[in-house]
Amino acid sequence: MRNRSDFHVSVLQLDKMLLSSLAMPLEMLHAAVSYHRTNTRSRLSLNVEPVSTSDDCQPVGGLKIASGTSVADIDETDLVIVPAMWRNPLRKLDASDPLCDWLRQRYSEGAVIMSIGTGAWLLGKAGLLDGQAATTHWHALDAFAHDFPDVRLQRDHLLTQAGRIYCAASINSGADLMIHLIGTLFNNETAAYVEQQFSPEARMSFDKRVFTEGAPQHADEAIALAQSWLHQHWQESLSMRRMSEIAGLSERQLSRRFKKVTGESPGQYLLHLKCRFGKEWLKNSDLSVAEIAQLCGFSDASHFGRIFRRWQGVAPSDYRRAVRAKLFSVNSQF
Repeated sequence: MRNRSDFHVSVLQLDKMLLSSLAMPLEMLHAAVSYHRTNTRSRLSLNVEPVSTSDDCQPVGGLKIASGTSVADIDETDLVIVPAMWRNPLRKLDASDPLCDWLRQRYSEGAVIMSIGTGAWLLGKAGLLDGQAATTHWHALDAFAHDFPDVRLQRDHLLTQAGRIYCAASINSGADLMIHLIGTLFNNETAAYVEQQFSPEARMSFDKRVFTEGAPQHADEAIALAQSWLHQHWQESLSMRRMSEIAGLSERQLSRRFKKVTGESPGQYLLHLKCRFGKEWLKNSDLSVAEIAQLCGFSDASHFGRIFRRWQGVAPSDYRRAVRAKLFSVNSQF
């Protein structure tokens, strides 16, 4: 998708939806496109299209919205966002409903689908979650399990991924999911910028909070083995020889195929792994930058700082200040 000049997002308008569950993802996507255009000289355009099945879909709260494009008129899209619902009127939806059929068709043609809160019911009704991992809002877990016994409901996870289907249990976890998707659809630098603008508070990363089904999401098993080895030995120096042995490829084949499916060389991938762990320590520990650099396997703090700034857009010390800016100290005055 990164090579596309346009990106189409279908935003479902459903009766009794929570409009806030759509507003934040859309604001984050617009910020991502704006930043990506400015910093990469890209001509990428974002086409957001409200999609509905009737003329009287209105959100909770008394706000009025214009009718969206009929689902019958949308035959191609890249991302579908399914909003959270108030008290889940989707429980009455039938699997043969045109909206369910539309969702199944878009998914079969390669679209990414994300649901927020009780929006997961729509994916369940469409049969897209049968045998798959999913989650929903905490107050609806028992009802969801009753309605969809074939779904592998993850009660202890706020985020799940099963191929190209993502579920966020709440509006807040939906924001975390958007950061991850922006990194996937654009690049890590763009995701870091959006995170700084919308949610710089100290929180666990998507990778550590999500229940991911079948990751990594590509079909190259040899490269998946190499990635798995890197995730287990991320504090060490890169060993192309060892990775080649594990993957059963020559070093040249490994480099070429690794870059093709991940978008990064093995060396870049490992450096970014180290930075992700360093980022967690910056957020959640009082270790010095030098100590974190050592734990992450960097030669020194300056090397860590250069790589982290290139990846995250700010120096490690500046990032730490930003994520802790909203935390009260023990001496805070109200």
